Amino acid sequence: MTTTPSVVMIGLDAAEVTVIEELCAAGKLPALSSLIERGCFGRLESEAPIFSGGVWPTFYTSKRVPWHGIYHDRLWHYDKMRFETVGHQWLPEKPFWERLDEKYRIAVIDVPMVLGIPKSMNGVIVVGWGTHDRVFTGSWPPRLWGELRRQFGAPTLAGHTVRPRTVPELLQFKKSLQSTTEQVVRLSQSLLGREPWDVFLVVLGATHRGGHHLWDLSQIEHNSFATETTLGRGLEEVYVACDRAVGRIVANLSEGTKIMVFAVHGMGANPGWNDRCAEILRRIQQADAEPRRSRDRKRSVPSRAIDFVVWRLLPLKVRNQLRNRHYTREFDWSRTRCFPLKMDHAGYLRINVKGREPRGIVKPGQEYTDLCNEIREAFLGLRDLDTNEPIVNEIYQVDDLAPPGAPYRDLLPDLVVVWSGVSAIRSKGIYSKRSGEIRWNTDGRIPSLRSGNHRSSGWFVAAGDGIEPGTRADGYHIIDLVPTVYQWIGAEQAHDFQGNPISALV
Repeated sequence: MTTTPSVVMIGLDAAEVTVIEELCAAGKLPALSSLIERGCFGRLESEAPIFSGGVWPTFYTSKRVPWHGIYHDRLWHYDKMRFETVGHQWLPEKPFWERLDEKYRIAVIDVPMVLGIPKSMNGVIVVGWGTHDRVFTGSWPPRLWGELRRQFGAPTLAGHTVRPRTVPELLQFKKSLQSTTEQVVRLSQSLLGREPWDVFLVVLGATHRGGHHLWDLSQIEHNSFATETTLGRGLEEVYVACDRAVGRIVANLSEGTKIMVFAVHGMGANPGWNDRCAEILRRIQQADAEPRRSRDRKRSVPSRAIDFVVWRLLPLKVRNQLRNRHYTREFDWSRTRCFPLKMDHAGYLRINVKGREPRGIVKPGQEYTDLCNEIREAFLGLRDLDTNEPIVNEIYQVDDLAPPGAPYRDLLPDLVVVWSGVSAIRSKGIYSKRSGEIRWNTDGRIPSLRSGNHRSSGWFVAAGDGIEPGTRADGYHIIDLVPTVYQWIGAEQAHDFQGNPISALV
C-alpha cells in the first residue's frame, strides 16, 4: 500500500460550466462553491465539438481520439462492413486504472464508455450502474454487482424514449435522475469506507441524461405555462442533487486527501442537425449514386413499432446487436458512394472506399478526393429557408483530424460536419443553388427528442494539500487530468500519455 495521500475524483457527466458558474453565484451549489473557494478552478478544452462521444475514453487514456479510436458507442467496423458496438477486442487501449502499478489500490464507479472490465484488478470497478453512455455492465470482482444490488436495490436510471414525453412522464424522469444520484452516492460511500484507496473515482450520470431531455421544453408533448412552472427548473434540481452528492462524498475525507470534481464536456441547446444529416446527404448526392433503401423492412429492428417496455427488457448485448444489423441493412453497397455514420453532435460521413471497405466502389486517390470535395461544397452551400443563414460552419476531412501514423485513423469518418448556430428544431427546410430545396414537415420536434446536446467546454475544481485556494487555471485539456493524478500519487507517467500534469495543481 502506498503512503501517498489518497485522491478522490468525482465526475459530473456533461455538466455545463456556465450552468455551474451561474448556480454557484446564486448560492445553489454550496458543495462546489466551497471547493472552488478553497481550491483551483479552471475550464478544460476537449474534442466534443467534433468527437463528443470520445471525451471519456480521451480522459481515461490521456490520448486523443485517433490514438484510442472511440468516438461513438457504435462504430463502423470496415473490415466486417457493418456497425458494431465498441469493444475492447478491436479497440484495445487500456484505461489508466488498468495501467497503474499493482501497489496502487483503485476504486472506479460508473465511468462512461468503458468497454469492459479487467479480468483482475488491484481494487474494485463498477461499470454501467447509473451511466448515461453505457456499452457494458459488470463489476470486478464479479460478485460485487450482486452484493451492491442486494444492498442498494436495482439500478434506477431512467431509460431513453422514442416519443415525446408528457409533463408527468418528465417529472417522473427527473425524479429517477435524483433517485439514481442518491443510489450511486450511497453505493460510493459504502465502497469509499472499505479502505484508504489511492485513487477513488466516481462519475454521476444524471447531469448528462438530464441535460439532453430537460435543457428546455421544446421537445415535450405539451408546452404551456403549466409546463413551464412545473418543469422549468427541472435541470437545476438535477444539478442541485449532484451538488449534494458531492458534498456527501467529500464530507468525511481526511485533510490530506486531494479532491477533484470535473466534467470532460458540457451541454447546451441542441442545434438538431445531426438528426437531419442522413436525410440531407441522401438528397444532395447525385441520383445515380444515391443509396437505395433496402426492401427488407419487416426485419428492421428496433423501430417505433416495437413496444418500448418490451425493448427495455431485452439484454443490452441483444439490443446492441439488433440496432447494428438494422442500420447496416439500409444500404445497397453496390451503389453507395457515401453514407452516414452514427452521430452524436457533429455529422459523420464515410466514403465507401475500394480496397478499404470490402465492398467499396470509390477508387482511392483522385476519385476519393473529388467526392469529398463535392460533398463538402454541397454541405457548405446549404442555407436555412427562412433566415438564409448557412447551417454548416465547417467540414473537416480525415487529414485535418489525424496524421497518417495515428493507429485508429481508418476508423474515423472521412468527413465531419460542424453545424452553425442555426436551429434545425425551428427550421422548415433548407436550400442551396446546387441541391435546390429540402423541406420537411415539422412540429418543432426532432427525431432524437433531445432539447440539449454536447458542448466543448469541460472544467475542474481541485482542492487539497499544495493547491493554492482561490486560484484559476484555464486552457488545459481533458487529456491532462490523468497525468495530474499520476503526479499526485507519485506514479510514473506513461510514455504514451499525450497530456501533462496541470502545473497549478502539482
